[in-house]
Amino acid sequence: MLLVEAAMGMALLAGAVLARRRHYRAHAWCQSAVVLLNLVVIGFAMATSFYSQLAPKIPQAMRKSYYAIAVGHASLGVIAELAGLYIILAAGTQVLPKRLRLRNYRAWMRATLILWWVVLLLGVATYVRWYVHLWVAASPGTRSIRPLLSAP
Repeated sequence: MLLVEAAMGMALLAGAVLARRRHYRAHAWCQSAVVLLNLVVIGFAMATSFYSQLAPKIPQAMRKSYYAIAVGHASLGVIAELAGLYIILAAGTQVLPKRLRLRNYRAWMRATLILWWVVLLLGVATYVRWYVHLWVAASPGTRSIRPLLSAP
């Protein structure tokens, strides 16, 4: 899943380049496809993991980085996805009333792209914290090793 999210992050950057080159229709299709694909990924993979592994432990386990990073990733991820969906509706359609449509596209899109990348990096941090076992020497001069990060 992490590789899919990384590919989507790169696609968002490619979409930003399309906008800079004034290929607005291609930009809109690229960004919209990523936001909608991410909605599917969230619905089928991430939400189930959240509700089975994290939700039962909140708020008691929030003092542990193991959970705090994942909850931060999930919380900001929801905000980023909702912002992306709002931009699609507000900038690319006539669905919303005029007063709810965007006036300053660039600021919203840039802020959402930055937030998306923060969420992606938090996702990498979550993956590393949950699944990658980093090892360090127990003490200088010994051959024994211990985990640098331990699971809950």
